[in-house]
Amino acid sequence: MPVSRERFAQGLSPEQFLQQIDRNQERFEQNIREVQGLITDKDREFFARHPVNVVAIGEGWCTDVVQFFPPMFELAKQSPNVKLGVFVRDQNTDLIDQYLNQGKYRSIPVFVFYDQDWNELAHFIERPAAVTQEMAKETLRFAQENAQLEGINRTYENMPDETRTAVRENNANYRWSNMLRWDRIFLDDIEDLIARGARQPQPAAAAAEQSEHD
Repeated sequence: MPVSRERFAQGLSPEQFLQQIDRNQERFEQNIREVQGLITDKDREFFARHPVNVVAIGEGWCTDVVQFFPPMFELAKQSPNVKLGVFVRDQNTDLIDQYLNQGKYRSIPVFVFYDQDWNELAHFIERPAAVTQEMAKETLRFAQENAQLEGINRTYENMPDETRTAVRENNANYRWSNMLRWDRIFLDDIEDLIARGARQPQPAAAAAEQSEHD
């Protein structure tokens, strides 16, 4: 069931979302500053042609939210054709449960895109596939080059504390050193999803076309 216009209007603004989080505030604000120059004329022109209402679902503790909410916040700030409503995942389980990762995981962030007639064009879960692949390669590289670390090949939660700390620090350094490039991949991916969704016959348009032939 799509998010109604009325429910969308209840969403938080980016400022309200940031005010209610109790983790990663500084990193959020830094990322928002860093992505200001990421939005291009091409992006603004795209959304001039494809106005959207965006439902964003996340939590402040999630690293992927800390990375991918800022470019969406900045996009909404720089483009009047992007309307954004932000929802805290654990306070809106009925929303997130419509967009489970692999049908079972409440992965975040989630972005759901609606056109001006309130047709759902597309949705996006967690992070770009290309980014996930890069992260997996880096995890493997780090494990191979640091075989001396106890339990380095165990799952993250089963690693000794010292090894887990080393892995976490490497992951963080790798992520933030690639942040802007990955954010660009994210923006390109969502524009591709929206463009493909806009090319599909929408219920409102299909109904209008049918009535013309009746």
